[in-house]
Parts: sequence; C-alpha cells; structure tokens
Amino acid sequence: MSSNGFTKDLVAFFKHVRHLWGRCPHCDQPFRLSDARISTSPNPPRDWLRRLERQQAQIEEQDQQVTLREMQVSSKEGELSDAEYDLGCREDRLERDAKKRVQEILKSKTEIQGLIRAASRDAVKRSRATLLGRMLERMAPCFRKFAYDPRDMRAICDPFDYVLFDGLTVERQVKEIVFIEVKCGRGRLSGVQRGVVQCVDQRRIHSEVWEIGDPDIPITRQMLHGTRRALPPAGADESSAE
Repeated sequence: MSSNGFTKDLVAFFKHVRHLWGRCPHCDQPFRLSDARISTSPNPPRDWLRRLERQQAQIEEQDQQVTLREMQVSSKEGELSDAEYDLGCREDRLERDAKKRVQEILKSKTEIQGLIRAASRDAVKRSRATLLGRMLERMAPCFRKFAYDPRDMRAICDPFDYVLFDGLTVERQVKEIVFIEVKCGRGRLSGVQRGVVQCVDQRRIHSEVWEIGDPDIPITRQMLHGTRRALPPAGADESSAE
C-alpha cells in the first residue's frame, strides 16, 4: 500500500472512531479525535484565520512600501531644499558682486560721474520748467493782456485748460464761447487739441437738451413711485459757432 493511501485510510479511521481522545497542547482540554479536522494536504486549511493572516501580511507589505516611498520623497525634498539654498546663495553673491562692480565703475570713471550730474541737472530743470508752466497756466487769466473777464472762465483742464463764456458774469448773456489752452515756452497743441480746433473751424458744434422723466409729473413724485425714465432728446437746439 502506498503512503498516500495509508494516510487517507488513517484519516478516515480517526474520523469514524469516537472512543479515541486527545488533549489540546494549548488549552490542555480533551477532545475526540473524530471532532478534529484532519487533512493530508501540506498546507493548513483555508479558514478565516488564514485569510486574516494573509490580509495582515499584505497590509504590512503595503506599509513597508509606503514607508519606503515616504523616505524617498523626504530625501528628494532635502535635495530640493539644498538646491534652493545654493541658488539663493548664488543670487546673493551675484547681486553683491554686481553692486561692488558698479561702485568701482562709478568711482573710477569720471566721465560717468559727469553724465550722472548732467542728467540730474537736466531732470531738475525739466521739473522746474513743468512746475513753472503749470503755475503760468493758472495765472494766465489774471494777466493784463488777457482780453476776457477771468470770472467768465471755467477750468476743464482736459483737453483744453479753460472754456470761456464771454459776458456771463457782467451781462448775464453769453455772447461767445471760446476754448482756451495756455502754452508756455515751446509748448504745442496735441493731436486731440488740434482735433477740437478743427471741429470749431468747420462749425461741427451743436447743443442738446435732455429731458428725464415725465414733464407733467413732479420729479420727486416720479422718484418715489419708481417711474423715473429717460426720454430721448426733445427740442434739440442746434446752433453753429460764429
């Protein structure tokens, strides 16, 4: 008889004989050999404990892999931090070298120093000229040779300095409307200002009157009742410049 067949017969014998007893080596409790699960396989039976052990082994292996990856990431972060520190040191060193080089050039080159002083003087002159020009623009209506009443002036600053309503203050009747731009030194009209002058010369000027809301209802009442509305220009009064 082969050993395999003998083992099977022995297992079958223990399963059917109930008068044979054994003792557990762990808890020291007696048990029938027929109640024990006897197998001829070299591997233990696939019960829930075995599955749990396999799952626990897989989890431990995954934990080891995660720990290894964390160590690799930490190592990469350290290398990156070192590289950033080295780069910052190089930038600081380059900046210091550049400043030192510029100072050496400025100390050794008298021509450059002269150019710097000339540029500073030129900037101061331009600043003074600009401030003086702005001051003269504000004072121009007060000069004796100014042919209009300064009280008729209205400052709009852009695109022209003033708009003159001749006769507004004394006569209470506007005889003429004039756009006035004050220039000092070599100042010239800008492109926008030349366009305004061209519109005036070609008489491309008109006036409009806009009415908002219903003229038969007081505006306060319209505002309270939410009936405010904008109407199209009514009775547009077009007049050409002289």
